[in-house]
Amino acid sequence: MNGRLLFLTMFAGITTMGGCDNNAKMNQQSLMQENRELRDSLATSQQDLDDAQAQSRQLEFQLNEANDQAANAQAQPTASDFGPGVEVFQFGGEMIVRIDGDVLFDSGRTSLKPAAKKTLKQISDEVRRSYPNAKLRVTGFTDTDPIKKSGFKSNYHLGFERAFAVGAFLDSQGFSSDDISYATFGPDSPLGSKSKSRRVEVSIVTDE
Repeated sequence: MNGRLLFLTMFAGITTMGGCDNNAKMNQQSLMQENRELRDSLATSQQDLDDAQAQSRQLEFQLNEANDQAANAQAQPTASDFGPGVEVFQFGGEMIVRIDGDVLFDSGRTSLKPAAKKTLKQISDEVRRSYPNAKLRVTGFTDTDPIKKSGFKSNYHLGFERAFAVGAFLDSQGFSSDDISYATFGPDSPLGSKSKSRRVEVSIVTDE
């Protein structure tokens, strides 16, 4: 009888220990699952934050560029000695040289005309003389006609390639490529006519 009682007591103890062990395992699995869910939630939140910050920076850049372009469009040109088709604007501490696209390029092309190189050399010489430490921002614009035959994917691509062609020539005239940046607005900032809308603007940015 005593042996049977001892056996039942040991069996109850083992059963109790087994139950505790199962509960511990279940609690451990529950905690591990909760931990995984928290990690996943944190990773998602961090990605959302990174995306929001990137979008904020992009919107800020676009707003600044749009404000600059709106202000530039309203600025009145000053006297220019660079020949027909070239206007000079002074705005917010920057000198902006606006060059008609027809002065620089044939229709749908991105290779500079021979006469355009002479005009750009005059501009380069004057800028380096007056603003020796300046940085340049070269922006390309097009008219609103859709691309049909030139082979470019869009007017934005055409605007950029034209800006780059002008910047590359200025680089060859003594400017550092590190001091030249590029942008394109394609057809987004038209002027009074298609011919005036097709243009490249060189903004001279100084630290003064």
